[in-house]
Amino acid sequence: MWLPKFGSTEYMNEVMKRTNADAEYERLSKEETGSFTMILGAESEKGIPKSIVVGYREEKGKILEVWEGERQTDFVLSGPYGVWVDILLGKLGASKAFVTRKLKVRGNFLRILQSSDSTMRWLEILRTIPTEFEGGYATSSIKGGP
Repeated sequence: MWLPKFGSTEYMNEVMKRTNADAEYERLSKEETGSFTMILGAESEKGIPKSIVVGYREEKGKILEVWEGERQTDFVLSGPYGVWVDILLGKLGASKAFVTRKLKVRGNFLRILQSSDSTMRWLEILRTIPTEFEGGYATSSIKGGP
């Protein structure tokens, strides 16, 4: 079974493909436009030796571009790798992660909170992607769904 590594180019391309195919996500995010950098922070004690940096640009509910590495973006979302894993696995809500500062935001925080419905739908989409987590999180990999 194909399992792209969380944060890899293959993973981000699958994120774009599945997001752009989802009519519900497009409906919920049709007013949203922006670019995002996500920093999956290193956790050397958990086998994640360096941070993974990925990003995407979205316009009216469609992801137009994905990339690896740093770029100037409207938003930078950063947190330890394990926090991102917990959000994807549904152990931690995205809004709670922001409010408790487990995930930090550079950019218009209010705009992030206002998009919580589309964020929830996006997480549902991401949970359908077969995903291999690294290091101490490898046993939590997502086998995927439809």
